[in-house]
Amino acid sequence: MEEVSSLLVRLNLATRQYHADVDEPWLALLRPSVGIADYVATLIRTYGLVAPFESACKYTPGLLELLDFRQHMRAGLIAQDLLALGVTPLQVATIETCPTISIFPTVANALGWLYVMERSTLLHDGIRRHLQRDLWQLDRACAYLRACGAHVGDRWAAFGRLLDRVGRDPTTANEIVHASRDAFGICGRWSRLQAKQARSTG
Repeated sequence: MEEVSSLLVRLNLATRQYHADVDEPWLALLRPSVGIADYVATLIRTYGLVAPFESACKYTPGLLELLDFRQHMRAGLIAQDLLALGVTPLQVATIETCPTISIFPTVANALGWLYVMERSTLLHDGIRRHLQRDLWQLDRACAYLRACGAHVGDRWAAFGRLLDRVGRDPTTANEIVHASRDAFGICGRWSRLQAKQARSTG
């Protein structure tokens, strides 16, 4: 049996009070009355976080030497799904993004954020299967949810090993945990703001 990452366990425990808030937009897609418009809104909201996060990672000193970031780049897949659902290229290009996310000062800071982003992938396959069962039209618009597929467990374990390697130093581990808490807070506030704006314009 593969050893569980100690830093992943610590992160899960240290941030558990934020999990429900950040998971809610995706878990809401499991309700019986969900429609395509709900899925589009969730993709747009997610793109607003993922796109600036990926841009910030590209310019974080030392991060790209530490991991193959290409496998973590999924903003393009969200755009692909939105286009397949009838959102125009201009609309995709002008999606509002979270202004709070900027270049991360350290690798540890970026990894705290990456924990938040990668953790969300644990939900994706179940949500995809539910949506495709009830809304067959979405089969061509699930590239983002399908990105990790059957390998999500392996990817999560590999990420845990990376965290343990980088976080061997207690100061670095503490920085990763602190950054993950900040990231959860920002993501939660972003989701609530976007939901509020959608209600006011709907």
